[in-house]
Amino acid sequence: MGTGTKRGTSRREFVRTVAGAAVIGSIAGLDVIAARASGAPENRELLVAPCGLYCGACPMYLATQDEDEAKIKALLKQFSARDSSMTLADVQCDGCIGGGRVATFCRKCSMRDCAATKPGVTRCADCGDFPCKLVTDFNNDGMTHHAEVLENCRGLREKGIASWTRYEEERWSCPECRARISWYDPKCPRCGAARSRRLFPLERG
Repeated sequence: MGTGTKRGTSRREFVRTVAGAAVIGSIAGLDVIAARASGAPENRELLVAPCGLYCGACPMYLATQDEDEAKIKALLKQFSARDSSMTLADVQCDGCIGGGRVATFCRKCSMRDCAATKPGVTRCADCGDFPCKLVTDFNNDGMTHHAEVLENCRGLREKGIASWTRYEEERWSCPECRARISWYDPKCPRCGAARSRRLFPLERG
C-alpha cells in the first residue's frame, strides 16, 4: 500500500483506523463478498513495492489474500468514513505491482508511475536518481510505515531483490507461530505473541 492514507490524515488516525478495522472484522457478522479476483502474484518478489514497502504486510493485502470478508468490509467502513465514495474494490489488493487488484491508495502512486516510465527500473532502489524528492518526501510524510522506505531501498541495493524479499517475509512473520503480521497489528493475530522487535514501534516515545 503506497500512500496508506490520504494526505491530511495523521499517523495516529491511520493506526486507529486499521486497528479498529481488525476489531470490527473479528466480531461482526458480515455478508459474503460476491466477486473475487486473481489473488497474490506467483512471484513473491512482486510484493516489494516500487517505493520499498513490503506489500505482504499491508492490512488490505492480507485481508484480500485471506478472503476475509469481515476484515475487508471493516476496512471499507473505516476508510469510507472519510470518503463515502469508496467501494469494496478500493480496499482489496494483490500488491501494487502484482498484476491484479490495486488498493485505491496506490493506484496513483507517483513512485510507481515514475518507475514504470524508466527502462530497467522496477523500484526506486534501481534508479540512478535515488534518493529523489518523491521517495524522500514519502519517507518523511509522518506515516509510520512510510518512514522505512529509504532504509528499505538501501537494503534492496545491498542485498538484491531475492534476499530482500526473504528478509521481509521473515521480518513480518510472528516470531512464535510464523503467522503473517501487518504493519499495524499490535500483536500476532493468530497466537497473540508480541510483534518482533525488528518491526517499527506503533507508538513513538
